[in-house]
Amino acid sequence: MKQDVSTTPEKSVKVPKPAKNLYEPYVTPRIVYNVLRALVIAVFSITSHIHLRGRYNIPRRGPFIVASNHLAWADVPLVPAYIPERVVSMAKEELFLGKLRWLLRLLGAFPVKRGEADRQALRAADEQLKKGNVLFIFPEGTRSRTRTLAKGHAGLGMIALRSGVPVMPVAIWGSERALKKFGADVTITYGEPIVFKPKGTKITREDIDQATETIMHKIAEMLPPKYRGDYAELD
Repeated sequence: MKQDVSTTPEKSVKVPKPAKNLYEPYVTPRIVYNVLRALVIAVFSITSHIHLRGRYNIPRRGPFIVASNHLAWADVPLVPAYIPERVVSMAKEELFLGKLRWLLRLLGAFPVKRGEADRQALRAADEQLKKGNVLFIFPEGTRSRTRTLAKGHAGLGMIALRSGVPVMPVAIWGSERALKKFGADVTITYGEPIVFKPKGTKITREDIDQATETIMHKIAEMLPPKYRGDYAELD
């Protein structure tokens, strides 16, 4: 007597997709990046008077670091918009939890934890520079609430010393009025790149602090006195 053996198809098990490594920036297709740059330049050129200074200081190719003060959200697209090379950025971790996290990824940003030594973010920065990319950093860590220059964080000096690549200081002002007041004057000054090296065979805390302060003082020097904030002693 034959025995019927009924077979039921096994349920397919969904394998969860591996979590995205946010510290590995998305490589935006060049054509998409150029379109976004052109759009940013067009919008701000129509709504504001953009004054560019020192563009001859921008290196023709990476790797190098762009270090800028941060007065308003408009700084995020404006500062790198006039840099020919594609830029990757460090952005505060909280932004990757919001609704615009997809845009951050599209623009090649990766997170950094504020207020602590984020080793993972520092390693990501090192890797991007080793690949020959341009790294964009706000040394203050966030927008200035006083609309003036705040103290820079030591992470910038550490990245600069570990990588050995040039750091281009950038000063922007007037961006706090961009898109709020039609025809607002916005000035972006690109300073001369600086290369930092440790005094001895190893990088010390003194080296890191000195490199950070040197960059911040260069940014302050390019700002009008009323924007210098914590670096007002330069007046």
